[in-house]
Amino acid sequence: MRPLGSLLILRRTALRRAIPSGGAAAALLGAALLLGCGRGKEADKAGAEAAARPIPVTTVAVAKRDLPIYLDGLGTVTAFKTVTVKPQVDGKLEKVLFREGQEVKRGDLLAQIDARPFLALLHQAEGALARDSAMVQNGKLNLERYTTLRGQNLVSQQQVDDQKAQVGQYEGAIAVDKAQIETARLNVEYSRITSPIDGVTGVRIVDEGNVIRASDQGGLVVITQIDPIAVIFTLPQDDMARLMPRMREGKLAVDAFDRDGGVLLGS
Repeated sequence: MRPLGSLLILRRTALRRAIPSGGAAAALLGAALLLGCGRGKEADKAGAEAAARPIPVTTVAVAKRDLPIYLDGLGTVTAFKTVTVKPQVDGKLEKVLFREGQEVKRGDLLAQIDARPFLALLHQAEGALARDSAMVQNGKLNLERYTTLRGQNLVSQQQVDDQKAQVGQYEGAIAVDKAQIETARLNVEYSRITSPIDGVTGVRIVDEGNVIRASDQGGLVVITQIDPIAVIFTLPQDDMARLMPRMREGKLAVDAFDRDGGVLLGS
């Protein structure tokens, strides 16, 4: 065991090392005071400079007007019209004249079907019309002759009636020929597939060289109208009581924004 005197000496030595002397403490305190005073002066100087800066002020003319009230709702953009372009006649697809995603106008040529079979039918119908027209003309001349002879009692009334019926048959044949000509011309026109609306084309479903038919379900391409376009949105039921009177007065303005609400898409 250590004697008591040695313990006391050790405690005194530790105390002296832990507590600084009076002169050192005074020096530290003075340095802290000087640092605090320096920081306070810098803060006062910065505050004075900020107070001295001019504050921009804008003015607006006073006006009396209605304050717009906006109601927000989630909406969905829907195509105003969507048309699946299908062939109306059967035939070989010779040309495809559009690109996927192309903007087209109503009446623009999209594709061409081989029109030679329809042109042949058209020429055949036109030939039949010329033949039947000549027969009608000849039948009318014979009818006039038979009518004259009947007045002289040289032919029977039965012969006159038969000739009149024959002329009627020829005239009926002419009507059929004209209908066939119209059908053939319509088929020739249908061989040119045109856009029925203004819009944007989608994916091409059928390529050149394929035989397409009017009964095909897929069609040739889908055209979507995007100008104008429809926006469907919903509002809370509680707002309808305020909206209905204003809707009776006239149309309400609607603004459509993007998903983030920062870009105006249309009004």
